[in-house]
Amino acid sequence: MNKTLTATFESEDALKAAEYNIINAEIAGIPREKIFVDKEKKEIKVIIPTATEAEIRSILKENNPKTITEREWKH
Repeated sequence: MNKTLTATFESEDALKAAEYNIINAEIAGIPREKIFVDKEKKEIKVIIPTATEAEIRSILKENNPKTITEREWKH
């Protein structure tokens, strides 16, 4: 099963840092096409397998998001 984690940030710098950290993390199976960045909303959405949720959530939290929401992902 997959989930989406969506984090909203106060600044574009924090958003860029979160994106960079996720892209460069040593977590197998997160292809670039599963990471969506909305610069206007200062939001990043990552579609992930449940098995990697804790690691991605940790990376997002390191960048001090305003909010993190999760949803079940349905294809």
